[in-house]
Amino acid sequence: MSATGWLADRIGWTGIEASLNKHVVPRHGFMFYLGGITLFLLLVQVASGILLTLYYQPDAAVAHASVERIVGEVAYGDLVHAVHVWAADMFVASLLLHMFTVVVRRSYRSPQELSWVSGIFLLVLGVGQAFTGAVLPWSERAYTDARVGSEFARFVPFIGGWLHRFMRGGEDVTSSTLAHAFGFHVAVLPAAAAMVVATHLFVLMRRPPRKAETITGPTIPLFPDFFIRLAVAMTGVMVVLLSLAIFVERPVGPPANPGVSSAGALPPWYFLPVHAIVRAAPKELLGFEGPSFLIGAACLLGLLLLALPFIDRRGSRLTAWLAWVVLLALIFLSFRAIT
Repeated sequence: MSATGWLADRIGWTGIEASLNKHVVPRHGFMFYLGGITLFLLLVQVASGILLTLYYQPDAAVAHASVERIVGEVAYGDLVHAVHVWAADMFVASLLLHMFTVVVRRSYRSPQELSWVSGIFLLVLGVGQAFTGAVLPWSERAYTDARVGSEFARFVPFIGGWLHRFMRGGEDVTSSTLAHAFGFHVAVLPAAAAMVVATHLFVLMRRPPRKAETITGPTIPLFPDFFIRLAVAMTGVMVVLLSLAIFVERPVGPPANPGVSSAGALPPWYFLPVHAIVRAAPKELLGFEGPSFLIGAACLLGLLLLALPFIDRRGSRLTAWLAWVVLLALIFLSFRAIT
């Protein structure tokens, strides 16, 4: 028996291939590739993050200097650093777009409830991963991101005070914040994301195959046709990612300076809608602190989103329209935050 035959026999490849061949997917539509692209961007982050960790020093006294050394002295360090930064942003954006398309297509319905729930948890972990990563360069921008981003947590009902201290690793943004962010960025959040992704893929593969007659338009088998097309899409994403990393500069900036005021500073882009809400909120609303009331309403919307498969079991068209309304509202709030 050849080595490939032995390996295929040991892992049961014949059964796996037969199972994959039972699944069919629509031939057309970029949205069906978003899940695979999101996973690909996550793997790029892991690979580039491991390389960066070899040279990064999570000490407030030398963290910024170590990043500058990676970018300026280590061979291809500037490319790996830029790929990691851009991949983090693209991962969050791809995940948001993927979940939006799931709602529009109403693909959260039975028997896909666990896929949806695990996707929501992965979004939370992805934002946490991006936020903690933004803190690690310990530059002036990173310090501001840590201060402004964690400040929003104060307005979360009931757990705001605890969440505020948790994100900062204490009462204020200090060297403890950096150590706290590093531990979560390289250990806690990746481990949690790995478990959520494994659960998500397991649930997807355990799902009964869709029959071709239930899909509008032409179909293709999941293996190998869809996988080949997905590989092509991943190659295109990698080209875009490398182009951004090479041609669009993401400077490290000056080292952190606690004396610099964060007034008027903007948070990372995924917190811009929250920033706009807090900035526009009145001091008091219906007897509550204005920002707390609005952030509480946003948290309630998040919980409803988590429970969506159990609330809208039949997949109402109204839900799809509401998804468009929420998307347009997020875009509007983001523009308001930067203007």
